[in-house]
Amino acid sequence: TDHPQMAGIQLFELESAADGVTSSLSELLKAGALGASLAFIVLFLFLRNLTTTGIVVLAVPFSVLITLGAMYFLGISLNVMSMMGLILAVGMLVDNGVVVTESIFRYRTMMPDQPHKATLAGVREVWLAVIAGTLTSIIVFVPVVFGAKVDITVFLTHVAIAICVALTASLLIAQTLIPMLAARIRAPAPRPAASVLGRFTERYVRTITWTLARPRNRWLTAGAMLLVVASAILPIKLMTFDMFPQEAGRKLLLEYHIEGKHPVDRTEAAVDLIEDYLYANREAFDIRNVYSYYAEERAQSTLLLVPEEEATVKTSEIIERVMENLPEIVIGNPSFKFDQQGGSEGFSIQVTGESTEVLKQLSREVVRLLESVEGLADVRPEGGTSDMEIQVQVDRKRAALLGLDPETVARAVSVALRGEKLRDFRGEDGEVDVRLAFRASDRQSLEQLSDLPLYTADGERVPLGSVARLEIVSGLQEIQRLDRKTAAVVIANLNDTSKEEVQPEVERLLNAYSFPPGYGWKFGRGFEQADETQQIMVQNILLGVALIFLVMAALFESTTYPLCIITSIAFSFIGVFWFFFLTGTTFSFMAMIGLMILIGVVVNNGIVLVDHINNLRRGGMPRNEAVVQGGRDRLRPILMTVATTIVGLIPLAVSTTKVGGDSIGWPAYFPMARAIIGGLAFSTVTSLLLVPFIYVLLDDLQRWGRKVMATARRDTPAAASGL
Repeated sequence: TDHPQMAGIQLFELESAADGVTSSLSELLKAGALGASLAFIVLFLFLRNLTTTGIVVLAVPFSVLITLGAMYFLGISLNVMSMMGLILAVGMLVDNGVVVTESIFRYRTMMPDQPHKATLAGVREVWLAVIAGTLTSIIVFVPVVFGAKVDITVFLTHVAIAICVALTASLLIAQTLIPMLAARIRAPAPRPAASVLGRFTERYVRTITWTLARPRNRWLTAGAMLLVVASAILPIKLMTFDMFPQEAGRKLLLEYHIEGKHPVDRTEAAVDLIEDYLYANREAFDIRNVYSYYAEERAQSTLLLVPEEEATVKTSEIIERVMENLPEIVIGNPSFKFDQQGGSEGFSIQVTGESTEVLKQLSREVVRLLESVEGLADVRPEGGTSDMEIQVQVDRKRAALLGLDPETVARAVSVALRGEKLRDFRGEDGEVDVRLAFRASDRQSLEQLSDLPLYTADGERVPLGSVARLEIVSGLQEIQRLDRKTAAVVIANLNDTSKEEVQPEVERLLNAYSFPPGYGWKFGRGFEQADETQQIMVQNILLGVALIFLVMAALFESTTYPLCIITSIAFSFIGVFWFFFLTGTTFSFMAMIGLMILIGVVVNNGIVLVDHINNLRRGGMPRNEAVVQGGRDRLRPILMTVATTIVGLIPLAVSTTKVGGDSIGWPAYFPMARAIIGGLAFSTVTSLLLVPFIYVLLDDLQRWGRKVMATARRDTPAAASGL
């Protein structure tokens, strides 16, 4: 601004993406540090031993350092997505260490004089479960990394690499460093049975024993399981689903929707009127600054609100206050424009056909129909209204009688209004452009154009108005083509609703409207993008579940046990729906990301439990006793791993931090964190009770199948000998 040519010019920073990203990274770091601190406190409350807690916690800094090193060599920056992966992994990094140390100290209690032998026995007992749990958490990202590439999967790749490397590092540390340290410290004293956890364990054991005791109890348990599954219908019906929710951040865009073209000073006057109103209510609207742009046919104002931590009024209420007394302007109809999270397009309808004129009329009818839909606001054709133009329609018969044709008439009108370039004039000073045109004073009105002289072949002078009809009409500014079809687009804002909620009513109205032959309609790109994203994510989740099953089947060398573990995923989805319904959270594409991560985490509890039950049965313990004892031994490590993961995500779940700061269009993290918390908490409660029950049912079914096959083999030789 010190340069002479910049005198009198002031520069204002309208928006800084760098500030938003930096702010988001800072908030993520704070949430991660707070979540890690809470997880360590919860871990200490379970272990009640500072040394043991310190050994388990060592997995976190070592794993993070290894991950950062791997990201450096892979050329991946520490961006908002990779940082998010690290934050999500913090609560899970102690899981392997918890399972290993619990197993080691259980054997240390049984063999107090042989710490090294007890350590090896403890690690040997859980090595399969630890590896399986880590692989299932990693394998879910394979469809994301190697599948179809859309915006979400590209973002998720950075999250996936951070989580996968961190979990792999925690697995190596849990199998090497933690056992080495655990063998060299004194084993903590056993928890007394009178403690809170001890009493809870006994109640849990009695509950499992009751579910397996009698056939009547099994039927009641099966009925309760069906009720749990059926209960998911209520939240699914009542909760809000919107893959890309409409976003109203702390930066609002007010579009003026100028009708036609106007002198700049007239547009400026309209903008000044709106700006004066906004600045007069600056404090009531929480406005920090207003920046406006205007031209002959367009105007918009950007309202920068005070930061959210300083806000006195919610953004939605500010919008209502602004629109309530907004001054009317003759040349336009101002309204707010909202972006969609994830960069998706908002609500739009595409009307397709051949004639642009017909499409223009149909778009007006579509606007009229959509204005009656509750939840839609500011319905209008995209691009606003058309500009006014003069149309010259030649009467071909009259012109032909005079020896004129439309081409001659069009050339004369073109010369009159736009001029015609002649050959350059060469003079002493060089070439001079020469252009033949009417004077500006001779082309100011329709009457002057109507008197434009035309000359017939015999030199007779004929006015334009005698062979053509002149009228001022609303002309087309552009011809829009979508998917190689001529189209008109109608757009609208969503008013406290989602695209999915208004979709049925819109379909009903437009399907009932009689479009001319060759003309039709369809939902716009926002709907297509949401459907495509949802389809890809559902496919990735299903592929992830299939890969988890294959990993468990390979490690357990059985398909029966993975089946009872895989039920945890269904229960976790029910928990997500209930948690979102109770907290009023919209199920968006960020929640889909949470589901993707969740399916690899929830099976860990079942893996740890089923693997221990199998070990006890291989040691000679009867099945039902092994199920009860397995639940008793694995309850505490399961509760610890779940609690550390959940509390580690609580700061992210309650904050409003967005992926790229407060910029418009960036989604918040909390739907993803809440999906993991709700699904993991509900799945843990149900899995601790129902996975053992399903394990017994499938084992009975397997025994019955073997019995039937053995009977069939026994009867086959007897039948053959009878023949």
